[in-house]
Amino acid sequence: MNIISNEDATELYNICKNITIPLMKFKDYGPNKQASRMGRAQQFGNHRSALLGYVYKRNEPRSKGKQLSAFSIKQPQLYDCLIRISEKYFPEHKWTSIQLNHNVTCTPHFDKHNNGPSIIFSVGDYIGSNLCVENTKHIIEYNIHNTIVSFDGSQHKHWNTPLLSGNKYSFVFYA
Repeated sequence: MNIISNEDATELYNICKNITIPLMKFKDYGPNKQASRMGRAQQFGNHRSALLGYVYKRNEPRSKGKQLSAFSIKQPQLYDCLIRISEKYFPEHKWTSIQLNHNVTCTPHFDKHNNGPSIIFSVGDYIGSNLCVENTKHIIEYNIHNTIVSFDGSQHKHWNTPLLSGNKYSFVFYA
């Protein structure tokens, strides 16, 4: 496990505190219509999150390939800071996109679209909200505050414990 320096964590936290992260809300259109495409909101409840990096754009054919996300373009200071952190702390991890979550408590789940291990860490002034990863024989609980953890979310069920207080910004770097 790698520890992010207080200086880098503070810079990232200050950027996050000063931007607006979109609210993902679940909308139920009734039994005869498809639920909102906000699948994460359905699974985890209303929450604030954004996707950075290179992604397949909604309502565009995949043949166009991955493009820089709108949030990366809108928040270049945040995106640049995350690139610097990845180059400094985990240069061997070749990621394409980054999931930013603000104060999200996840229920046990698998990340079905993962392509190998992901990198996760968080910054903030929070208490609680540890990452739990289920292996074949036991559950490992990680405090990811300023601490980098790598695991394959498609192979291991994972979730986090309740957020007790404060503000938590977590970042998942997907390959």
